[in-house]
Amino acid sequence: MAYRPLVIDVHTPTRVRGLISAIENHYFSDVHCMLRLPVPRYRLTAGCNFAVTQVLMAAIAGLSVTLYRHTGSSGQCFRGVLVDYYPWDIEPNNGVTPTQGAQVLYSVIRNPLTHDLGLDLQKKAKTTKVKIKRLSTKNKTQGLPERSFGGLERSDRRLVMSPTVTVRSDATVLLVEALYWGVRVMVERLTQDQARMQAAEAFLAKI
Repeated sequence: MAYRPLVIDVHTPTRVRGLISAIENHYFSDVHCMLRLPVPRYRLTAGCNFAVTQVLMAAIAGLSVTLYRHTGSSGQCFRGVLVDYYPWDIEPNNGVTPTQGAQVLYSVIRNPLTHDLGLDLQKKAKTTKVKIKRLSTKNKTQGLPERSFGGLERSDRRLVMSPTVTVRSDATVLLVEALYWGVRVMVERLTQDQARMQAAEAFLAKI
């Protein structure tokens, strides 16, 4: 199944539409392909867990300072767009609150992966370990079958899967597919905020 484009609000301004299209081409389409891995019959054995997470973290960061907010620190923007538009409201009940989830994704996932290979040298993490997990088939040796993307790239329903973030006593667990679905929904919800979209259009016009 080919990549399924985002369903953005019909009132989304032209420049914003162009930027979202670029994000889909440069980020989400790549994630779509990486989530097919691993494919053992072609000796493609990597699952790309960290690579997909890095791509999605970069997408969130970029969206947060272009389409969401144009003042404040990058950290405030990153956490803010997640609190305001990520679909925490339809996560399983054992997930985290919006504020907790945004903080974990920023301080425990994004910053360590981006700055120090996940080692968190500044000791910001609140847990002893970070686990980045994938949905898989056939004893964790294969990635998602193509038919699964029909549900994963639809915003009107969430696949039955674990929360994006689970904070345990021994580790913080991130589910990659849940993050991908959630970021897509986040962008679609953001385009429904016409005031922010008009501000983003004006911002992009100056670049």
